[in-house]
Amino acid sequence: MQDHMRPLYLWLVLILFTNSACDIIAGLSEKVGTEPEGNNRHVQLSLAVAPHVAWMPWYYAHQEGILNEYSVRHDFEVQFVSDDYQNLIESFLNEEIQAIVISNIDAIAQLVRRDIESDVILITNDSSGNEAILLPEQTDTKVHSLPGKTFALVQYSTRHYLLDRYLIKNQVPFEEINIVNIAETAVLDAFKNRKIYGVVSRNPYLYKLTHSTGAKILFDSRQISKEIFDLLVVRREALLDYPKFAQALLGTWFSVMDRLQGSRKGPTLDAMAALAGLTRQELDEQLITTPLNDTPTKALSAIRDRRIRKTMRHIRYFIERYELSGSELFGGWVSYPGRTPALLHFNGQPLQDFVMPPVVKE
Repeated sequence: MQDHMRPLYLWLVLILFTNSACDIIAGLSEKVGTEPEGNNRHVQLSLAVAPHVAWMPWYYAHQEGILNEYSVRHDFEVQFVSDDYQNLIESFLNEEIQAIVISNIDAIAQLVRRDIESDVILITNDSSGNEAILLPEQTDTKVHSLPGKTFALVQYSTRHYLLDRYLIKNQVPFEEINIVNIAETAVLDAFKNRKIYGVVSRNPYLYKLTHSTGAKILFDSRQISKEIFDLLVVRREALLDYPKFAQALLGTWFSVMDRLQGSRKGPTLDAMAALAGLTRQELDEQLITTPLNDTPTKALSAIRDRRIRKTMRHIRYFIERYELSGSELFGGWVSYPGRTPALLHFNGQPLQDFVMPPVVKE
């Protein structure tokens, strides 16, 4: 090669090499970008929570930036979605939302019957008087007077389940009771209707009825302990793609629970009361009926509690009797820690990792 051509040749080789290197790097970047646990800052996940007293810790976490803090820590964004309870369930069913706070009754009656594969990663709270059967003050409460009577409630809800359990315990045939299906917001008007024998409600309406109408409680969820509780449920697909999603949600919950201890408890509860549109006294009295699982150890014990299996048998009977499953419920509709995941799986692993983080070998 002539000397005057050598610089041009070297220049062309350098260009070709540089372009090839750029192509290789670009290809590697594309592959890295497809990894679920890579840089997830562009990923937006969502948490749906209806405005219920026991769920105010999530609203507080959102307002105070705690949810965002834990999301950023795990390199993705979690959108907080607040709406009517049933609307949120529909959004979860339609794959628009990845996580939802929901009652155990609704998780079975609505999620399982639609074949939604989900994991329970936290039992947030129990119902210990949060649901109740209410009667006017002068009403005869003897069991033999129940046949032919009419109760107003939200059909197929925790309130309906509570009435069913009362009837079973008192050996009253279901067919002898009339049910009027109403919206939760209509319970106060229904209670004033003389054609209605009683209503079945929950807070905050339960609180309003017992404090403003002289209503008396016939039966409440304290008498079926550990049968009605609320869950944090995550779609299994989201949990598999983004395992740290569970850690972000759990970290958020227990961070708020930590603020409900010591000197920060008062200001935190004041903020929650404001978010719920309640006085501090109203909030305190209603929270007593929904004891929170406020430590990782307590939450892990709750999700491993063998009484859950007995409760699920009661719920299964309720669902099958009202044909809420849409088809015959098969054996794998629910599973428990340590078992192969069914449609609804009580998954204790995220909590176990939270209680005892895995040892990292150097």
